[in-house]
Amino acid sequence: MIENKIYNTDLIQGFKTIPDDSIDLLVTSPPYNCGIEYDSWDDSLPWQEYLAWCEQWMREMMRVLKPDGRFAINHLVEMGLPANGKKNGIRVSPQVELYKILTRLGFTIVAQPMWTDLTRSTLTSWGSWMSASAPYIYNPMEVILIGYKSEWKKTRPKDNPGQNTISKEDFMKGVGGVWNIQPETKGLTMANFPVALPKMCIELLTFKDDVVLDPFMGSGTTAIACLETDRRYVGFEISEDYCKIAEERIAYYTRSGNTTIPQKKTKKTQNPVETVGKFDDLFDESAG
Repeated sequence: MIENKIYNTDLIQGFKTIPDDSIDLLVTSPPYNCGIEYDSWDDSLPWQEYLAWCEQWMREMMRVLKPDGRFAINHLVEMGLPANGKKNGIRVSPQVELYKILTRLGFTIVAQPMWTDLTRSTLTSWGSWMSASAPYIYNPMEVILIGYKSEWKKTRPKDNPGQNTISKEDFMKGVGGVWNIQPETKGLTMANFPVALPKMCIELLTFKDDVVLDPFMGSGTTAIACLETDRRYVGFEISEDYCKIAEERIAYYTRSGNTTIPQKKTKKTQNPVETVGKFDDLFDESAG
């Protein structure tokens, strides 16, 4: 395993390069399966197939985390899915389903802080407009499932107790149940999250020089957060274009200290919360 490197590979293949019990923290935001038009991934899998795929890579997470290794997985609290036409659309809770998978595999969940990007939380469907007939109730919240493999308390030898880097202010924010995170407004790929999100997880859950894995590295956000906090990173990214963007971004950060490179003219970024709306339209009903 080469540290401070992003591998252009499918994550299942990438996991095979990671030794057992070698990762201090896995922090990531996987594809939400909400119809985002990625260049190298089908984001509209049948729901049970999507969950089976999540369980597959979470099994690998169990293998590669150290006994006191931790994870922080960002996902939606709930979302809409198509099912047999407009009137039979269903709502699912990724938070609940992933919780079930993680606990079934033997992980322990210790926290589920939530956050939302209020600048992008826009409705595309109201159900029965201004009527009690069938109103559609929207939930823009995202959740970070935080847990561990075997041991929650991190122990270190007396001669190397581990160096914390989190500020008092960020620690107080981190242990709260709702994180106020400044949204990413200069996205470089089809779906982005702000550097502050993995940075909070990294500083709250690891020591300086610990090894952090992100199996869905995207534009390199977690790598930037690791460089900012003096952690080592390993990442997988299936898209060759996204890998190139991440490498450019890391090089730019190394030169300038800026976390985002000047944005080029690209296809409009799709925010997961916005994109979920295309499925939520299935719940739209005429006022009655």
